[in-house]
Amino acid sequence: MMRRTLRADVRGFTLAEVIVASMVLLIALLVIATMFPMGHQQVVDAGRMTLAVTAARQVLEDIGALPFDSVVNLNGYTTANAATLPAGNPELAAARRWRYMVGGAGGGFTFTSAEMTQYGNVTPIGGTATIQVTSPSTTLRQATVTVTVPGLTSSVQLTTMIVRMF
Repeated sequence: MMRRTLRADVRGFTLAEVIVASMVLLIALLVIATMFPMGHQQVVDAGRMTLAVTAARQVLEDIGALPFDSVVNLNGYTTANAATLPAGNPELAAARRWRYMVGGAGGGFTFTSAEMTQYGNVTPIGGTATIQVTSPSTTLRQATVTVTVPGLTSSVQLTTMIVRMF
């Protein structure tokens, strides 16, 4: 006579195992999800930093294109204060263009339609550029540009040396 034995079906998971696995998966997903806002903020800050560096490089490039004797007239200019504009051209024209690019209209600055046509369609970064010029010698100028952008925890500061050769 053969005996029949009943075996319990041991395949599959118990309800307790499924709940534990679900909790582990949920915790892992929550940890990953908390990293996204931090990563997004870093991308936004990197974009702001790129704007600030680009603005500072453009200002330094323009300063290098000015006549050597005119560069010192930019000392103390800030795009946040119209009262610091240089008195005459060509540095006045350059300073107004920097304000247009960095800060836009407002705050005591207005731009003519001819200036806006010349400068092009620009979205200002809403920041401030400040220029300091020192003259270590009669043939040397040091220009430092500091650009601050709202939301960026630190400012960008670039320096160049301008030399009169003859």
